[in-house]
Amino acid sequence: MRMSNSDFLPPLLVAAGLIGAVAVFVSETYSFRDAVTGWAVRDLKARTELASANLREPLATGDFNRIHEFGAACAAEGVRLTVFSAPGGVVFDSTGRPAAEPKSIFSEHPCGDFRVRLGLPLERVMAPYRRARVGFALAALVGGAGVMLIVLFTFRQRARMRELARERDAQRKLVEEMKKVEAFRRDFIADVSHEIKTPLTGIIGSVDLLTSSELPKEMRGKLLGMVKQESERLNALAQGILSLARLERGDALDAVNRVRTDLPKLIRDTVERLRPQAAAKGISLVVDELAPCQIECDAQLIASAVSNLVANAIRHSGSKDVAVAARPEGGKVLISVEDHGIGIPPEQRDRVFERFHRVDVARSADTGGAGLGLAIVRRIAKLHGGEATLEAVEPSGCRFVVSLPHS
Repeated sequence: MRMSNSDFLPPLLVAAGLIGAVAVFVSETYSFRDAVTGWAVRDLKARTELASANLREPLATGDFNRIHEFGAACAAEGVRLTVFSAPGGVVFDSTGRPAAEPKSIFSEHPCGDFRVRLGLPLERVMAPYRRARVGFALAALVGGAGVMLIVLFTFRQRARMRELARERDAQRKLVEEMKKVEAFRRDFIADVSHEIKTPLTGIIGSVDLLTSSELPKEMRGKLLGMVKQESERLNALAQGILSLARLERGDALDAVNRVRTDLPKLIRDTVERLRPQAAAKGISLVVDELAPCQIECDAQLIASAVSNLVANAIRHSGSKDVAVAARPEGGKVLISVEDHGIGIPPEQRDRVFERFHRVDVARSADTGGAGLGLAIVRRIAKLHGGEATLEAVEPSGCRFVVSLPHS
């Protein structure tokens, strides 16, 4: 019996569908190969930047134990680590083989006076693509069922590519975070070194003068006063760093000693201790009428926060008066320290609570302080379940507010 043209239509449609599915699958497979290769290159670049950041200090200090440990960690993930000196010689290689590796992809990144190279075998990079080709061969064998397999595999590959994109983004974020940590570490060392060097220079110079020649009694008194002043400055810096370190420890929250505290009395006592310092600068400290209020808090930490805010206003605000107030509001108690001085530029307000951040470095050098006080205030507020904020005061000045839970 002769078959009509319509009888050939279903097989032709199936064949066309299979051909189309195979074509789509082949195209997606090659796209996946390109995506895998591109992702591997970008991932290796990100890893190389991260490795450079991690190895910067060990290479600078010659700590080969840490370099070997890092190389072993790379090797455990199948990644080859090679470090080159500036002239081009190999300082370290996790495999011990010559640097040339034609069947691998490489990425280099400068690391001070060195260059860090990571290598990833192509065999490992192309493993997903080889698996895709095997899937294609199996799909071709199963005929009509292969259409569904191809569709499912295509969706799977697209999901995998999205996953790879997310991993790539995560790697980028990690690299950015590492860069921020490294930048903070450099700034931290530079700031602390500067803060220590300045008083030490004064102390050493004064001691040299005191021990090297006969000086009038008045001059000796001035030099001894300078030694005492700079020693106190060093001690304040050390105490600030230690205080912030204790507050940022993982167990700091458990160490908060919460007791029922008369907040108005705590504020008045704290302000009274700072009146001599304010009077010496011609600044009037005003404590607004405080409503009776008792809260569960660590009295020593809250007093430290208030003291830091008031002392900060005395040293840096340029105001003739500083007002301290506290009021309950919506399940919270708000402690505020307000001045009418030079204020803080809008672009600086988001950073004033960062460690070692100073709005005016030159002015801070004259008035003292290393930019730790406000960071300590913010951490104390967070340990109590509150927050520390900054508000502008018109026409000039600023208001620092610490909000604490109050039931």
